[in-house]
Amino acid sequence: MRSYLLFLLLIPAAAAVRYKVLCTPASANPAPSVQVPDERSLARIQAEIQDLQKALVVDNEPYIVIDTVHNRLQIRRGDRILKEAVCSTGSGKVLLDKKREAWYFNTPRKVFQVQRKVEGPIWKKPKWAFVEQGQPAPVLPWDFRRLDPITLGKYALELGDGYAIHGNLYPNLIGRHITHGCIRLNDADLEAAYALTKTGSRVYIY
Repeated sequence: MRSYLLFLLLIPAAAAVRYKVLCTPASANPAPSVQVPDERSLARIQAEIQDLQKALVVDNEPYIVIDTVHNRLQIRRGDRILKEAVCSTGSGKVLLDKKREAWYFNTPRKVFQVQRKVEGPIWKKPKWAFVEQGQPAPVLPWDFRRLDPITLGKYALELGDGYAIHGNLYPNLIGRHITHGCIRLNDADLEAAYALTKTGSRVYIY
């Protein structure tokens, strides 16, 4: 997986070099419509690639890779797979309320880090959770109707921006695109993810 990600990052630099070779004519007067990347542009691209490579360097600590197309999660250390699991990810649906406020239920494809590990998490329901049920949302953020100690399961790995890896109330639905953006796991797989990772562990979602 790490080699594959680095390969993807090297494509722009390789393409730029190849473009320069192919598009530079033998004569001293290139066609006006052809723009050949200069040495400064190539150096900038190569520097950007190096920065991205550094960002992808994975030490010997476990990290998580999530395939949102096939709903598969892997916990890895280096190139070794420690755990594989079926998960659920974002449904891709859009929710609108009467005032045309919109919520998009996608799982973002990006690199996260585990911000916080929580045992016995309590879900603080956002406005969309009430809109989805056709109920008015409480005005006060600490209203007890917002607090749900069941839905997230026994553990949660908080990723930031409102996203998390957490439990699931409906095991038979695992493997489907049904979530509001978070990643859901069955109990045993969630427990393994909680035990094998730590705060700061990287989570690659693609």
